[in-house]
Amino acid sequence: MKKKHSEITTMHSELEAAQQRIQALEHQLAQQQGNIQKLREDHSFRKAVIERAAEGVCVCHNSLTHPFVEFTVWNYRMFEITGYTMDEINDLGWYQTMYPDLEVQQHAQARMERMRQGDDLRFERWEITRRNGEKRLVSISTSVLTAADKSVHVLALMHDFTEEERLQTASRIDDLTQVKNRRGWNEDAGLLFKLAARQTQPVTIAYLDVDNLKTVNDSLGHMEGDQVLKAVSKTLLGSVRSTDAVGRLGGDEFAFILLNANASGAKVLVSRLHQRLLEVMRDRGWVTGVSMGAVHFSGSIPALEDAMAYADTLMYKAKKEGKGTLLFEEYAG
Repeated sequence: MKKKHSEITTMHSELEAAQQRIQALEHQLAQQQGNIQKLREDHSFRKAVIERAAEGVCVCHNSLTHPFVEFTVWNYRMFEITGYTMDEINDLGWYQTMYPDLEVQQHAQARMERMRQGDDLRFERWEITRRNGEKRLVSISTSVLTAADKSVHVLALMHDFTEEERLQTASRIDDLTQVKNRRGWNEDAGLLFKLAARQTQPVTIAYLDVDNLKTVNDSLGHMEGDQVLKAVSKTLLGSVRSTDAVGRLGGDEFAFILLNANASGAKVLVSRLHQRLLEVMRDRGWVTGVSMGAVHFSGSIPALEDAMAYADTLMYKAKKEGKGTLLFEEYAG
């Protein structure tokens, strides 16, 4: 009887120990489930942050078949910028879709190869092609990430600044004539004069004023006067190189710069341009002319402000000698 009682007591003890182990396991399981739930919540939170980011966010996986272009993260902003989903990009290829020009494509691939070696890219400007064929200007910053399993990934942040660039460009262009306004002129002309001084290149600056524009405005109306200004700007733009500069400095005053032309060549170009302006006005029946002062600098190149003052003074001297006059001077410094 005592033996049976002892066996029952032992069984109770073992049962209690088993129950305690079960409770401990249940507690551990509950903790693990809580940790799993927290991880899921953290993952959902991070995913929501990435998805709602104002910038394009993507992650490329380094694989042998698609080096740095097999995307594993692609937020909604990336879709808005490119017009492609992540699956479409992975299927068609990043380089082939974003950079259809072969030369640009090769440059991008070479840049990515440098990133493979750990060269981070910060705020580099690229022109990409959206799905609809539209060109967009983007800034791309990347970082190379190495996971615990030694696999290499690239995190990229993309900002579309196309509209910002358009606004910036618009703020430098004269609405009426489409040449550079005073702000745009100061920037472009300033750069050209600095370049001429640094490389010891000759530079010519011309300042011109439309004669009798007030007469056109008073007799034919301001809309016709605007046509005069448009004709002047169109003629100037059509007569200089894309590397030169043209600006409307206010009212009926314009200026242009010829870079790296010798004195005789610059004088011929300026004279032809002046004659062309007079012909355009005569052909349109306008009682206007152009007074122009042009100065050719070689040797010591002055600051833009001093050069403009010189040309401006020469232009007013030409106006006093007779409207429609051109004066050209050389300044060797």
